[in-house]
Amino acid sequence: MEFSLFNLMTMPASGPTHAEVFQQMRTMTRIADQGGFDIAWFAEHHLSNYSVCPSPLMAVAHMASATTNLQLGPAVVVMPFYEPLRLVQDICMTDQLTNGRLVLGLGTGYQPREFAKFGFEINDRLQRGLEVWDVIHQGLTQGRIDYHGDHVQIADAALSIAPVQEAIRTFAVGNAPEIRQRMVERGATPLTSSALAPTSLLATLRGLYKETRAENGLTGDDFPFAVQRYVYVAKDKNDSRMAAEQILLHARMVTNMRRPDPVLDGAILRDVPYDGEPTIDEIMERSIIGDAEDVSARIVDDAREYGITHTSVFMQIAGIPYANVLESLETFCDQVIPAVRAQLANQTQAEAS
Repeated sequence: MEFSLFNLMTMPASGPTHAEVFQQMRTMTRIADQGGFDIAWFAEHHLSNYSVCPSPLMAVAHMASATTNLQLGPAVVVMPFYEPLRLVQDICMTDQLTNGRLVLGLGTGYQPREFAKFGFEINDRLQRGLEVWDVIHQGLTQGRIDYHGDHVQIADAALSIAPVQEAIRTFAVGNAPEIRQRMVERGATPLTSSALAPTSLLATLRGLYKETRAENGLTGDDFPFAVQRYVYVAKDKNDSRMAAEQILLHARMVTNMRRPDPVLDGAILRDVPYDGEPTIDEIMERSIIGDAEDVSARIVDDAREYGITHTSVFMQIAGIPYANVLESLETFCDQVIPAVRAQLANQTQAEAS
């Protein structure tokens, strides 16, 4: 089991300054670097306090000098927003600045307001995103781009910079058949989430990816499958319930941003309930919240049931007090990661004997 730390960098309406948000991210990433995590992810969003990180590759380059062990990556580069020739060069440079520790997370975005403000049609996001991915792939594998699509036109551009790595490991978000096909063709790992839906949704999502593999002549169940989860190691029942309440607040922010005209005060999202939102008890069931033993057991059980090989840990959620998040993260590093890996290793040994 691999573990990654997801840094969304939400800025609560009444809370830390921008500088404090970024300092918290640095501290948490350093803890993950020394605590057994494999990757640290940095989100990309625009024009709201949902996330104050508009440039995940810049965050990656910045954190390279503050970490030693982690791979570092954007989760995700929202491909339709980028001029692709510039993007592929930025990716190459970031891999150089991280000395080959870059991993790529790629996606096509989902927030209508972001697309409107950038001047793009959200209905074009899939095709435009696929073309940008084609350019990234061509540039990283050939060092030259000659691409003529419906949205992207680049004629015979030889790149002056190359990545350190011969092949940069890539994760991709999206469930469209075209996205799944690119994942299979390019060896990208699917990165998905059940969010606050019943966890059984993961079986459906994995099954769709498995179907695409089968269509390409790939059989068997032994393939990478990465899942992002709400994870919080709580001190007691009250702490657990507080975390669940903040997960609900985060879900409200996400739902608000999915609207064509989200309800904001400037760049601050209002707390707007939505139809069909889960109860706190349902959130407790569908998220991974509890003491270290409970969290470890849940991760192991889900890994076995849904074939999860990589868990992206989303822990600094909405307005959970930072001191509580730090305590949760430190406990996760000290107790949960070793316990999960030991249990899964014992299972592998038992199956092999």
